[in-house]
Amino acid sequence: MNQKKNRENLEKMMLVILIGALAIVLGIIESMIPIKLPIPGMKLGLANIMIVIGLYYLDVKDMFFVIMLKTFLTTLLLGTFSMFAYGFVGALLSYICMVSAFKVLKEKISLIGISMIGGVMHNIGQIIVAMILIKTKAIAYYMMFLLPIGLLTGVVIGLVAKLVMSRLNEFQLFRNHYRLNN
Repeated sequence: MNQKKNRENLEKMMLVILIGALAIVLGIIESMIPIKLPIPGMKLGLANIMIVIGLYYLDVKDMFFVIMLKTFLTTLLLGTFSMFAYGFVGALLSYICMVSAFKVLKEKISLIGISMIGGVMHNIGQIIVAMILIKTKAIAYYMMFLLPIGLLTGVVIGLVAKLVMSRLNEFQLFRNHYRLNN
């Protein structure tokens, strides 16, 4: 019995590390893409592919750890304090809303819907930080550009996550931890 519990703990730890590492790598890769997007600060959010996927395999506490790890390490490697503030608040608000939707609507909302919520809420979190740091509410007008982009990137991230998850579920490690079966 103890050996089985140890194996489950090891598998869970492997999933946390794998999902966290892939989120960090995707964030670094995104920073290297030389695409000039039309709105300052706008990103595709490739790391969020792993965050959305993680919601389906990890519990709330482990996903929170992954998000903290991803935000802290990508900021340490690529950014500044303000980048951390924007990323942390955006990621935290996005995560809380995605987890809430996942728990409340578990089988009634699609992975793409969860991802769209995450994209929009991440942008709202970043606008809140901008209003605090810049000390003006006028920045809220930026939302008319960011919300549709958050929806669009949420759809793209959700579609990619769905494709990746269909392959991940072929592996026993992932299949054993897929939360909609529980």
